[in-house]
Amino acid sequence: MIGRSELRIVCSADPPAVKRLRHALRGFLYVFVRDPEFLEDVLLASGEVLANAVEHARDPSGRSVVEIFARSGIGDTLAIAVSDNGRFLERERLPNRGYGLKIARAIARSVTIDTTVGTRVELLFDGSPNSSDVTRSG
Repeated sequence: MIGRSELRIVCSADPPAVKRLRHALRGFLYVFVRDPEFLEDVLLASGEVLANAVEHARDPSGRSVVEIFARSGIGDTLAIAVSDNGRFLERERLPNRGYGLKIARAIARSVTIDTTVGTRVELLFDGSPNSSDVTRSG
């Protein structure tokens, strides 16, 4: 990873938000991440967490929001946090559901969940893929 920068977006937690936020995150990361496979892994893990946040971001007032915050280049680490104003629920595993956090944990170096106010999931990735000789065209 090269450079230091931050991205923060807050929007309504509706299903189309996942695609928009993933697209914005891809644009942000494209500047810093040189390894296309690493980029796709980060987007997969982040997308799973975003989908969970949008699905579960329900607060009593009826106004549901989701926020994505990404920070690159701090100690060669990429940090992505997804927050919502909903309540975190540990649920029974349903068939063909419930793999989002498992996928994120398999990809990220660490996954931290804070449910103090709403739910905040922070993903940390080791950001050393810039050492590859991968070049991009277009």
